[in-house]
Amino acid sequence: MPRLTDGHAQSDRSLIDHLLAERDSERRRLAAQLHDGPQQTTTALRLLADGARHALDQGDAAQAREAVARIEQLALEAAEQLRLVSATLDPFALERRGLLDALAALPRTLAEGQVIDARFTGPPDPPRPVPARDAAVYAIAREFSSAAVAAGADRIHIELISEDGGLRLRIAAAGAGQIPGVQVQLLRHRARGTGGRLSISGSGPLEMELVVAA
Repeated sequence: MPRLTDGHAQSDRSLIDHLLAERDSERRRLAAQLHDGPQQTTTALRLLADGARHALDQGDAAQAREAVARIEQLALEAAEQLRLVSATLDPFALERRGLLDALAALPRTLAEGQVIDARFTGPPDPPRPVPARDAAVYAIAREFSSAAVAAGADRIHIELISEDGGLRLRIAAAGAGQIPGVQVQLLRHRARGTGGRLSISGSGPLEMELVVAA
């Protein structure tokens, strides 16, 4: 019995260490995204606004119009950059968009900065919202897909199926090696929290299936 207890304690410590490392990695990734994207874009907007003001002061309407056109273009780019960043934040994505739209945005997030073919297919109608379940399903999809990318996947297909009021999430990651055992443990922990059934297969493409009852 003590050995079993020690084993569980070691497993729990590994899971906690993994969660902390994931949190720190996520913070660094978001900080880099904000710095390289919206932050630099807004700096450019400020400089262009100064240029437009100077052109107006000098009576150069053509240069002012050119600066305003560029400001409009950069504003659209900044909005898209912020949309991509916000799409990775689970509560925001789910509350504002719902599970179906949040999952549909995931391939683009995965492909950002990666040479990977990622796609999503889902049911024609959004499933009935269940906040706790939807948060867990999205977290599992994001974490498994991210782990597969880190393991070398070059193609990922995420599929959501509605059946009898429940959900079936399938993800196939071609070209991926095995994902870390502690990551599998975390995924199983999340699945248990929904009362769902999770299976992972590494034969052929790396595949995962999560079935959550109504």
